[in-house]
Amino acid sequence: MKHTEIKAILEIHRRAFGETEGDEIAQLARDFLDHPDTISISAQRDGNIAGNMLFTPFVFEDHPNTKCFLLAPCGVSPEYQGLGVGRELMESGIKHLKSIGTDAVFVLGVPTFYPRYGFAPTDKQTPYPDLLTVPEAWMALELTAGSVGKLSGKTRAIPQFMHSHWWDTSQHG
Repeated sequence: MKHTEIKAILEIHRRAFGETEGDEIAQLARDFLDHPDTISISAQRDGNIAGNMLFTPFVFEDHPNTKCFLLAPCGVSPEYQGLGVGRELMESGIKHLKSIGTDAVFVLGVPTFYPRYGFAPTDKQTPYPDLLTVPEAWMALELTAGSVGKLSGKTRAIPQFMHSHWWDTSQHG
């Protein structure tokens, strides 16, 4: 990935998440882009990146052969919000994950956005289950029939996402 593309992606997340969270989310995106197994999906408008989403590996320790990813972050530049960029990102991302044999995708996100793409609240564990105070925000999308139902036990994200504050929903309830 070119330096200019990385810079544009970080700026998307900075602007999408605003003054309060933007810098922290952009740094998280930067850290994720440094991980070799991160999948980056972007949508373009007017020759520029208008939105971006990242997928990183997510492992159920008792089921290491089930191929799962976490979706985070997903950001759309403010001037393109409400214009179908988020829908394009979701559809492109899901299509790509299916094409590489992904079994399931998990997201800790806005409960009113992700269900329109097939995500549903799940009882599967986050890396910090005690911090999940908004259970409807933890969702899964099953891409291989029957894969989510068999999952159980402890989970692990990539090291950059294993800090407890990323999993604490108490401030977003």
